[in-house]
Amino acid sequence: MFQRIYKDTFCTVYPILQEAFPVEELREKQRQKALLDQPRYRLYGVKEENGILQGVIALWDFSDFLYVEHFAIQSFFRNEGIGGKRLDEMINWAGKPIVLEVEVPKDDFTLRRVSFYKRHGFFFNEYPYLQPPMRAGQGMLPLRLMTMPQKISEDEYKRYKSLIYKVVYNYEEA
Repeated sequence: MFQRIYKDTFCTVYPILQEAFPVEELREKQRQKALLDQPRYRLYGVKEENGILQGVIALWDFSDFLYVEHFAIQSFFRNEGIGGKRLDEMINWAGKPIVLEVEVPKDDFTLRRVSFYKRHGFFFNEYPYLQPPMRAGQGMLPLRLMTMPQKISEDEYKRYKSLIYKVVYNYEEA
């Protein structure tokens, strides 16, 4: 079950993001909260039927695709299949292609993350991608895009990247 998060309930999910993501992949609390004023940005608490908060999903709704900025399950709910179930629910609900960023796979942890998304229908795209800084003073972060329901062409990659840079990160390429 997904419950929309607004400013008055934001404090319930931000700690989940802090625990799940390295600092370079997460905005400061007030900047993240301010995104709730953006018309395309949606933040959802991922809950059990009994209302227990299991995780969080943050996405940007574009006309022809969803960009998943963050997806995290609380640590004590991990490795029980909950993340996969909730991801599948989101995919079924989305009704359009989905794009997300992942680390370049280089160790067990990053390989497991990429494999998790592959098991749920995502494709790893080899195009070099740099995530613009989430916080002042940070550099670009090398990542890759994963997409579903299929791999993307270079032209699609450039279009997705351009929209994500402009809308999500407010970043213009030189």
